[in-house]
Amino acid sequence: MFLLARTSFFTVLVVTASTAKSQTWISLPMNVPQNLSDLVFDSPTVPTLFGTPPQVINSALDLNTAKLAVYSSDCVLCAGNTSFDVSMSSTVKPLNYSWPYSTLAYSGNVYSDAFGFGGILRMANIPFGLIETGGDPGLAYMLYNGRLGLFPDPLNATAASQHFLLQMYQSGQLLNPVVGMRFDPMNPKITIGALDPNDYQGHINWVPLTIPNATWTFQNTFMIDGLKGYNGSFLPESENLLAVLDSLWTGISMPNVDTYVKNPGFAGNVHYSLNYKTGVASYVCNSTVQPYVALTATINGVDYPMDSLNNLLRPLATNIAPPGCCPIAPVNRTTTLPNLNFGLPFLRSIYLAYRFPTDGCPGFYGFAFPSGPVNRTATQLSQTPTSTPTNSAQCLALISPTSMPTPSFMTAQQMLFSTKKYSVYGSPQNISVPLLGVENFPAIVWNSSLSNSD
Repeated sequence: MFLLARTSFFTVLVVTASTAKSQTWISLPMNVPQNLSDLVFDSPTVPTLFGTPPQVINSALDLNTAKLAVYSSDCVLCAGNTSFDVSMSSTVKPLNYSWPYSTLAYSGNVYSDAFGFGGILRMANIPFGLIETGGDPGLAYMLYNGRLGLFPDPLNATAASQHFLLQMYQSGQLLNPVVGMRFDPMNPKITIGALDPNDYQGHINWVPLTIPNATWTFQNTFMIDGLKGYNGSFLPESENLLAVLDSLWTGISMPNVDTYVKNPGFAGNVHYSLNYKTGVASYVCNSTVQPYVALTATINGVDYPMDSLNNLLRPLATNIAPPGCCPIAPVNRTTTLPNLNFGLPFLRSIYLAYRFPTDGCPGFYGFAFPSGPVNRTATQLSQTPTSTPTNSAQCLALISPTSMPTPSFMTAQQMLFSTKKYSVYGSPQNISVPLLGVENFPAIVWNSSLSNSD
């Protein structure tokens, strides 16, 4: 379900941050659903700040592009609950050209303005797309509130240098050129500039990103050892393949779903259904004991099991699966490169670090296990990677974060409220509240002479 009507949205943002001299890191909450479903918006959102004074935009987090966009407050049919009001920013500038990713359904123009996170990280004159026309529900899941693309273009050095992460690092704001992410519903968050050791457990398994081809749909590619099923053996044709991470997709691609679900060694003892027209596989789940979807990604010698309940296994959905069946996340891979796409079911099962490229250092993904009472054995947590990147000393020697002061700032929305509080008529508890725009109301002048003339 997508929200097509605009409502007022006011946010008080709670963040934590740490500083070392002029360099900084910040930790922000990430909003994720408790359960994955194929029928609603499932992608994570992160609070971002646009404009002066800042306006909070809960941007959909995109791991595999550099797209930065927000919805205009004038866009009536855009999906989401936050938007950007150009008239409220004193630093916004139109750049007088169309957003290059515009379509017939979603279009807008490019502006530049101040952009940042939590009142701690902030850059001036960052270009972004202002979506002014929207309405295609088929695309709304990718552009909910807008888009926060974390992946600088690996094939365009000029464009990459203008990415906000590179800008923040080169200006000396970031403690490290790194982003840490937890997509799991137990403690979802994003850290920018440092990796918080309280967010993960086990070894961080650093894997270099490969150089993509310009014709590929996704470019955040890395190598995996393979995909394993219930019996711990690799699925056929799943070994030594290129994979990507996709935070806007609820699936997991594999070489052949038929082979997986029909083989008890791979799928376990399950009762399945296959819809060859839609490509949806499902498990019978009308009993008190839910079936288990057994799937593990092996990366650089380390096994990362993917959680099943409410993740790989979806709730009952009679419109996409037979009655009494629950859809499962795995789907057949495409014939084009990259080979495999790991969407939210994988991301919600791991801790992810991203060391973005800088001069002399390529990009890396780092994988670990989320901290806390996750369903992982001591043996799984103690696994060590098969190899270490050759340039680790140069590129992966990160500074550990220290203290965590909490910044304070006021958003443009909050500034609209009065500093004085007013009593509410008829309230039994004499509640006083600030009012919106009360300073602009004309004063009422009472003419006592007229009232006394009667």
